[in-house]
Amino acid sequence: MTEVLLPSGTDVAFAEIEGTLLRGADARHAVGRALTATVVAAGPAERLAEAAEAIVDLKGIGVRGVLISHGDDPAPVPRISSHVVALNGLRLEYLNNAVAALRLSSLPTLIWWRGGNVPNLDGLAQLADRLVLDADDPSDVWPRVDELAQHTSVTDLRWTRLTRWRALMAHFFDIPEIQAALPDFRTLRIEGSDMHTLRLFAGWILSLVGKPDRFAFEFVEQKGTAPIERVLLAGAQQLEIRMAPSRSCVVTSAEIRNLSSASRTVSLGDQDLCALLGEELRIRARDLAFERAVAASRNVS
Repeated sequence: MTEVLLPSGTDVAFAEIEGTLLRGADARHAVGRALTATVVAAGPAERLAEAAEAIVDLKGIGVRGVLISHGDDPAPVPRISSHVVALNGLRLEYLNNAVAALRLSSLPTLIWWRGGNVPNLDGLAQLADRLVLDADDPSDVWPRVDELAQHTSVTDLRWTRLTRWRALMAHFFDIPEIQAALPDFRTLRIEGSDMHTLRLFAGWILSLVGKPDRFAFEFVEQKGTAPIERVLLAGAQQLEIRMAPSRSCVVTSAEIRNLSSASRTVSLGDQDLCALLGEELRIRARDLAFERAVAASRNVS
C-alpha cells in the first residue's frame, strides 16, 4: 500500500523524517518560511490513495502533507516524497501520537478525516485547527459535530461542495419579490446521487427557516449522477437550481409573481479534492452554519 500512496517516495527511519523533508524541499522556496500549514489525511487504506494525489497537488501552496492509513502496525516504516509523509497501516491507538509528532506545531493543522473509528476523532480534534470530515457514510459522526466543535472548527467536504449551491439559493432571497413569496413555497425537492448531501442541503434550508414543518421534503436518489443535481423550491411560485448539461455550470431560474422570469448560468467552480481542500485551508473561523445545518438535518423527513 505504501507504493500506491507515494510511488516516487523513499522509506526512511522515523528519526530521519525532518532531515529528509528539509533536504527534499523545493529550492525555489525558502525552507520553513514557505510552509503555511500541515494537512493530515487519515482513514481506511482504500481511501488514502485518492487523498495522496490531492495532497501532492497542494505542493504549490506550501503545505506539509501527512497520510496515515489505519491498520495493525504499531510502527510502520515512514515513506517520504517531496513534502509528504506516509504511514501505512498504523494501529489506531498510536494515531494521535503520530499526528502530534509529524505536524508543524507552529503552523495551522488541517485534519482531513476520511472515515474510520469515530471515537478517535476526540483526540484528533484537539490536535487540529480545522477538522474536515469526509466519510463515505457520516451517520455516526455528524451527531457528534457539536461535541467536536468544542475543540476545533469542524466542517465536511460535502458542505464545501455545496458552497456554490448555497450561495445561489441565498442570492435568490436578496430579491425583495422572492422574499415576499416565501410563504408560497411548500415543497423542497432535491435530487442527486448522495443522500447525505441532499439531506445536508435540506438541513441548511431548514436551519434558516427555523420551522420543521415549513416544507414537505422530497429526496430523489439518482445513482451515477453528481452528489447534488437539482434543487426545486416549489408551491404557488417556484425557484430552481440545476446542474447544466456541461456538468461544469449550474443554471438558476425563478418563476415569481411580479418578477420577470429569469434564468442564468453560473460556473460551478473546481470540484476536485485539491481545490476543495484549498478552500478549507483559507478558512479559520468556526463554521456555525454547517453545525446548524447538520443539527437541523436530523429533523428532515
